[in-house]
Amino acid sequence: MQSYIIGGWTQDIHQQAPQEFAVVMYGMITNLPALTAGTVQEPGWSPTSVDAPRTSKANVLWTYGGGGAVPDAMPKSQESINAITECTKKHYWDGVDFDDESQMNISHVIETMRLLKVQCPSKQSSYTFLAGWNYNNPQQSTAGQATNRKVQSIAQADCTNRFILMCYADKMWDMDDIIANVGPAIGRTLDNGVPPKSVILALTPSGLTQENLAYFLKQVTEYDIGGLFIWNFENLMSADLQLIIDTLGINMT
Repeated sequence: MQSYIIGGWTQDIHQQAPQEFAVVMYGMITNLPALTAGTVQEPGWSPTSVDAPRTSKANVLWTYGGGGAVPDAMPKSQESINAITECTKKHYWDGVDFDDESQMNISHVIETMRLLKVQCPSKQSSYTFLAGWNYNNPQQSTAGQATNRKVQSIAQADCTNRFILMCYADKMWDMDDIIANVGPAIGRTLDNGVPPKSVILALTPSGLTQENLAYFLKQVTEYDIGGLFIWNFENLMSADLQLIIDTLGINMT
């Protein structure tokens, strides 16, 4: 078994993942009550009506949440929880990624993760969160305190496959912010009770350079965590993908 995995997200339901990916996530389902992409006024695709694309050997998940997801405090009820698990099973998804950028109801997220695992033990879930200054400075940030509590709660519940640390914004942070936050975010997540191989670092192709990519890869290997995921992976340069594959020893055997 190889030590690391790679994977990532795409917003294009027809996009194929690289063959080396272990996990591919399709999203973003931002109209949370109706479980659609887009908005209430202009809804996009939905995991309630679209079967999981099968373009590689990767585990195929759909992403609940993301930037611009509304409303806050979802899932809000048992009905919401059941809708998430039922469409995942009915449409052959391998699981659900919870991208918490909308102050999710973490007790209901945990209940959903548990229910999905009880109903279908092979199904996966992940918890994706912003792991920047707020997360690393909870003593100065109420948002950071909340995120740390959520990570601790999910870790204690032992109900998910991985925790994905988003260490970027609309584009890659500058190197000072990367150095100040990426390693500390990994260390903090481990201190919050998450096993190393359940920790995934995430980056974006926007603003990616040889320097910051090398730094991210170094953090993955030095902390010996689970791997590296890429936001909008279709925008990743082939040379950068190859460097990731080579550095992390990814193979298809």
